[in-house]
Amino acid sequence: MAVMSESDELSAAEALRLLGEVRFGRVVFTSRAMPSVRPVRHVLAGNQIVISIGPELVLGPPVPGGQTVVAYEADQLDSTGRVGWSVVVIGRARPVTGEAEQRSLRALLAAGGRAERLVAISTDVVTGFRLTPGPGEPVAARS
Repeated sequence: MAVMSESDELSAAEALRLLGEVRFGRVVFTSRAMPSVRPVRHVLAGNQIVISIGPELVLGPPVPGGQTVVAYEADQLDSTGRVGWSVVVIGRARPVTGEAEQRSLRALLAAGGRAERLVAISTDVVTGFRLTPGPGEPVAARS
C-alpha cells in the first residue's frame, strides 16, 4: 500500500512569498459560461499579481466596478519526493493602463511587445498548502 503525502496549510504571507519565487502559473476565469485555465507568466508586485496575456484573451465578464473575478494558481511540485507547495489566489483583475506602470512591470515580467496586455490581480483571498511526506515515507534525495 502506497504511503500518501500530507498537506499543511500555509499562512497568506508564506503563500505569497512562495508565489513570488516562481515566474509561471495559471489564471482561471470564465469563458462562455465555462471554467477556463491559461498558463501565464507572472510577477508579484506589492499586493498584486501581474500577468501578461495576449490581446485575444478575455478574462470573463466584468463585475460591478468594471473588474473581473479570477483565480490564480501556481505551484512547485516534486513528484519523486512527493513534496512541494500550491498557492491559489482569488481576486479582481484589472488592466494595467498607466504608461510608467506598464514600463516597469514589463521589465519585471520580461514581457514581449505591445501586443501583450498586462493585467493586475488583487490578492483578496490567498490559500496555500505545503505537501510533505506522510508518516514513515522517506524523503527522496534531491539532486
